[in-house]
Amino acid sequence: MPGPRCCEYSSVVTRRICYVHAGPHKTGSTSIQWFLQENRAELLERGYFVPESETKRGAHYALVEKLCGLELGEHREPLVARSIRALVETPAETVVISSEALEGLLASRKHANEFFRRIGELKLEPKLILFPRHQPQWINSSYASSVKSFRRSDSFQSCALGFAQSPGARFSRWLELADAHAAELIAQPFTKETVARGVIPEFLRSIGINSSELRDVEIRRNEAVGPFTVGVARDVLRSLGETGESLTWLQARRCKVTLAAYLGERGLADAGYCGLTTALARHIEAKLQPDNDAFAQRVWGKPWADVFAGDAGEDFTSNDVEMCQPGWFTQRRLRRAVHGMTAALHEILRDPALAVEAPWNDWRQRSGLISRE
Repeated sequence: MPGPRCCEYSSVVTRRICYVHAGPHKTGSTSIQWFLQENRAELLERGYFVPESETKRGAHYALVEKLCGLELGEHREPLVARSIRALVETPAETVVISSEALEGLLASRKHANEFFRRIGELKLEPKLILFPRHQPQWINSSYASSVKSFRRSDSFQSCALGFAQSPGARFSRWLELADAHAAELIAQPFTKETVARGVIPEFLRSIGINSSELRDVEIRRNEAVGPFTVGVARDVLRSLGETGESLTWLQARRCKVTLAAYLGERGLADAGYCGLTTALARHIEAKLQPDNDAFAQRVWGKPWADVFAGDAGEDFTSNDVEMCQPGWFTQRRLRRAVHGMTAALHEILRDPALAVEAPWNDWRQRSGLISRE
């Protein structure tokens, strides 16, 4: 049975603050979500209600999809119904929701309108929390993550150049979104210093909590992979492209887990991927500088380069196996790994339980990468 609509409960709640952490991807979101989930009880004692998550890591994917008006599937509806009911019934004056899928979902006018309408029906006052990141480092990290998750197989250069041209690379769209829906935008720069200090204290400060009073604020999750892992995943997914097939969300998730186990068991797991060259980084910076400066001046009252002084202008040397060909021994290992994982991929494709055709099993929807009406 479909879950209850938000408006069924609107008469019994008073207006409260709702912090909506929207990412973006690759800015410590997994660490924040894990922390929120692990500390739900203690946060509730302090007046902060964190809804239940469908995932072990704590992200509110199903909840934000529901609030955006998307179809969840029968197996996810009951959890969201419970979350909404608990959200309404909790005495807490503050609600905290976190899903980096909102980075894509809220880019759709249709889904953004629905999201803020339903937030309003719940008598919540939205405050958007965003962690802008300097774009060269951002796309470098995002690309590696997407490839290891079996969601893209294009070259890094093609991805980076397309990214620099895309609306999603421009943070001014968040100002426009906040203005359109009368929502406060709280932007905290995600810099090298943020990584060194940890993103959780920065997040907690954004919602009015002193991090020294809570545990596990230094945890880091979702470590980045290296060039070998990226090379294997990319070639395996490309072999699938030759057949015209595409992966479902469940299939892609199983491939990601299988790849990590395969490389780990053979001592082939690596870290530190870099697709960037200095020239490509400068191109991305120049392309996005006007929008970056306009955003930074309005939000922080200073130029973007001042806020991201430790990130802007950084030099890079690519270690992507397509741009920097490895030695013959590594190439042989790559071929063997691709062969082994391609066989594993075809086993995964033969599992009907992973191939269900439904919106909830579309990784584009669950990542927020849907059409922008």
